[in-house]
Amino acid sequence: MMSATDSRDVEEFNGAAPSTAAEADRPPRGGLATALFAVAGPLALGLFGIVLSLQLGLGELNSPGPGLWPLIISVFLTVMSAAGVFSFKRDTDVEAWGSGYLRIGLGLVSLVAYALLFERIGFEIPTLLLLFFWIKVLGREGWRTAIVVSTVATAAAYGLFILALRVNIPHLF
Repeated sequence: MMSATDSRDVEEFNGAAPSTAAEADRPPRGGLATALFAVAGPLALGLFGIVLSLQLGLGELNSPGPGLWPLIISVFLTVMSAAGVFSFKRDTDVEAWGSGYLRIGLGLVSLVAYALLFERIGFEIPTLLLLFFWIKVLGREGWRTAIVVSTVATAAAYGLFILALRVNIPHLF
């Protein structure tokens, strides 16, 4: 039997207007397709990770190969996503797609660009650009904050990893 709160959630999930001011502040609800996509994406990523980690090789228990930890993480992601597939029809708390998802996509694309630039031109410039982009564009901070924080953070990372720890990563200086 559903409680009053459960029936309000179901009504709102099906398009009814929120009944209280607190509920009006919540983001718009997504439908079942949004809920399914939210679990199908990580499920596909987990399965892809399993395939790639098996190709890397698992090694032995006393001598693990490079694919062992990626396999463990990918299996965990796959199992959790599969559990979500079986519960998505009952999930009434799924947000509709909005600008927040665009910012997540931009963040992922910027990470890929960072990885590509990192090996070609070194650590300093890609790190500075990535941090500036995340702070100014994704974080919506002011110019001064973005410039200062990205510069100081890049210098601190350079000091720690290049100078202090002498990590062998590509760098210009």
